[in-house]
Amino acid sequence: MVFRAVPNLKQTLRRYVSDADGSILPIFAVVVVLSFVVAGAGVDYTIAVNQREKMAHALDAAALTVATQLSSSVMSDAEIMDVIEDSFRGNLKDLALTDEAVTNLNYVIDPDEGTIDISTTVSVNTHFIKLGGIGPDTLNVGVGTQVAYSKFDVELALVVDVTGSMSGDMNTLREASEGLVDVLIPDGTSSSDSKVRISLVPYSQGVNVATYANTVTNGVSSRCVTERMGEPKLTDVRYDWDPDGKANTFFGGGTSGCSSTSELIPLTSDRDTLIPAIRALSAQGGTAGQTGTAWGWYTISPNWTNLWPAASDPAPYTDEDVLKFAIIMTDGDNNRHYDLKEQCAKGDDDDDDEKKKKKKKKKKKKKKKKNKNKNKKKNNCTLIWESHSDSGFNGESSERARQICTNMKAEGITIYGVYFGNSGNSTGARNMKACATSESTTYYQATSSAELITAFGNIARNIQAIYLAK
Repeated sequence: MVFRAVPNLKQTLRRYVSDADGSILPIFAVVVVLSFVVAGAGVDYTIAVNQREKMAHALDAAALTVATQLSSSVMSDAEIMDVIEDSFRGNLKDLALTDEAVTNLNYVIDPDEGTIDISTTVSVNTHFIKLGGIGPDTLNVGVGTQVAYSKFDVELALVVDVTGSMSGDMNTLREASEGLVDVLIPDGTSSSDSKVRISLVPYSQGVNVATYANTVTNGVSSRCVTERMGEPKLTDVRYDWDPDGKANTFFGGGTSGCSSTSELIPLTSDRDTLIPAIRALSAQGGTAGQTGTAWGWYTISPNWTNLWPAASDPAPYTDEDVLKFAIIMTDGDNNRHYDLKEQCAKGDDDDDDEKKKKKKKKKKKKKKKKNKNKNKKKNNCTLIWESHSDSGFNGESSERARQICTNMKAEGITIYGVYFGNSGNSTGARNMKACATSESTTYYQATSSAELITAFGNIARNIQAIYLAK
């Protein structure tokens, strides 16, 4: 049957060719060409779709890249386009139409909504549907994407433990802190354009506030400060609080045990200021976490704008375009706090005994003289800072630290608590859990150097994600 079909096919073809009317052959030719074009059109469109998908992925990547940078810094039109083009081109290495796609890139920013729209088009050559003039020589392929970028500025207080127990881990702390800065203020970011500012607050048994110490201690200290006087030690009210006009200082001395190289840096976007300060961190002294936490708060509190340089002034709490964060890190238990006490000159403590003696000798006459002496001795009393060593979750140092954290959170500050140690039930871990805004999302425990570095990196990316999503 197969062999008989061949002669029949040949006979049919001869009949088509020899047909006198000549009508069958043209129709047959047209059908063949149309069938070929239709079949080939699928190939042309498949190529176009593949090209579009590649461009779409590359455009999405470029959009996310520029949105991230727009969220952290102010950019000119030329800078925005450079970022888009570089990222887009980098993701289209195997696309033959890269140059055309880059040339046709276009973007539109909506600053009110915080969005950027990016689009491009290319012309993809056809191979089949253009045959015989049936279809176009090219297919126009367009792609577009929209992403949101953050309109917000960020103020972040980085409060780090530089006590004696950290002496073997300072390289890790430096690396972790520097890595955090690299994420939030990338190398090459202009300090004048950055939308992120970071303060550095190293603490031990006090905080080395360097040149600011003279002002807040009224000349008593040139470097170290401890706690404030009275109830304001738990708040962020102005530093020039003076209880009843009695005190000569706003903040305590009480110690000179702060690390001389670990200095407080107020809010800044200048990497040339932050990175050297981080690299200079060194360990020394006991642990007054409450003082470190308080000074971290002061660096991002609007009540302290009269102490810092203008470029470091914190924004008002009411500024809805500014997000405030604090990272508080420790490796142990708070064990040091300070109180202002009244101390009188020698003899004042024996005043009651003196009264008894004088009562025995002379009654009314001596009593008047005694009262005069008492008043004079009272004038010899002065206020001094008294150091206390304590520990434990219910110790005064820890209770003060947690109350400061509570007050910070009440002002809308998001706190990340980081405990560097093995025991999740230790006082340090419990304090950091209590200070964190959320134990499940903003508390981290790092049991190794690698984990501490990872924790700081994750926090930086979380903060970045928060202001990108808002």
